[in-house]
Amino acid sequence: MRRIEKFAKYNRIKGIESGEENGQKRKTTQKTNEERILDDNHIVFSEMQFDWLSGKEKALKQVKEAGLNEESILKTIVCLGSDGPKDYLVVCLPIISEIDLKMVARELGKKQIHLADNKKLIKITGYIHGANTPIGIHAFKDFPIYFDQRIKDFPEVCVSAGKVGRSVRIKLNELMGLVDGHFIQVSDHTQI
Repeated sequence: MRRIEKFAKYNRIKGIESGEENGQKRKTTQKTNEERILDDNHIVFSEMQFDWLSGKEKALKQVKEAGLNEESILKTIVCLGSDGPKDYLVVCLPIISEIDLKMVARELGKKQIHLADNKKLIKITGYIHGANTPIGIHAFKDFPIYFDQRIKDFPEVCVSAGKVGRSVRIKLNELMGLVDGHFIQVSDHTQI
């Protein structure tokens, strides 16, 4: 209950704000709830835009053009554990990597783990497919958050800002602290 009260102020409609500059109206993108959470926790971040809707290749090209390591761009996978119908958990791993559900189940001491139903994601997390973020899921749902141990050495990573194509670049240690994250092995591959 405390978590809901703490983050109740973020339950605002997302949209476009208008501002005036030199007598002309300008449109600026309103911050997402996740960016507000980062601001409120005094966590410095950079907003990033990647066009995933046009395809993975185009988005990865944008990542390289921005001078970023594609392995530092994380996807957020929502899973359902074997301990009941509400046993949800979140795994964040590089966008170019695959998750081994059996390995994750072993790491967490669960009988098995399945991907959450994409058709029900908005009901489960509050986000559509492609916009799930550990920041918002932790704040609003308090699901346990796990990170691929292969990213431990990255000083910064990108995660979704709660909208498809919009990300935040943030220090990994600050993200881990904010979402109470833990590192686990998510694949047999030792290198990304």
